[in-house]
Amino acid sequence: MKNIIAGAIAIVAVQFSFAQTVKNVGTFSSLKVYDKIPVVLIPSTSNKVEVNGKKSSDVEVVNKNGELKVRMTTTNLLQGDDVKVRVFYDRLNDIQASQGATVSNEGVLEGNKIVLTANEGSSIIMGLKAKTLEVKSNTGGLITLSGHANNQNAIVNTGAKYYGKQLATTTTSVTVNAGGEAEVSATESVDAKTRAGGNITVYGNPADKKTKKIAGGNISFK
Repeated sequence: MKNIIAGAIAIVAVQFSFAQTVKNVGTFSSLKVYDKIPVVLIPSTSNKVEVNGKKSSDVEVVNKNGELKVRMTTTNLLQGDDVKVRVFYDRLNDIQASQGATVSNEGVLEGNKIVLTANEGSSIIMGLKAKTLEVKSNTGGLITLSGHANNQNAIVNTGAKYYGKQLATTTTSVTVNAGGEAEVSATESVDAKTRAGGNITVYGNPADKKTKKIAGGNISFK
């Protein structure tokens, strides 16, 4: 009986060792995530990546000149939904999610300038505080933000969506192309454009309102 219990404990220990990987990655300020991998960002005084799940050993983490890429190996492309990744960072200002990846955060992402891009059905969901914010959602991407930014520039393309109603801004420029959808909030000024369809909803009752519709689309204020 003791041998059976000892054997079971050993098996669990081995499984756990394969299920979790911690990688020290050095300094980075840019993050790119691929292959349906879900990533949670955690502010820290050190930079590291923690990978959990049965395919944790198949996750590649590469830091090249301050740009950190998190992706699956070539034999496991688009199979990142079997892992969970936590990225610990001390400074981060550029985030890109592609190929169905998901990026969210604990706490608040802070920076003078923050750039967020969601491509190919990927999603970015987070709270932030920035002086300048650039948002780009492409090809079915989804970005949902809360917090505050002084100035915001948002571009939404080809059926993508951007939900920034809960992100308070002073000034916002937003462009929606080819059936995209955007919700933004601004207190002083907004410059809103649609091209080839799409919908923009503006909250915050900004005093200065500029709108332009080319080949259709809808712009409304609430």
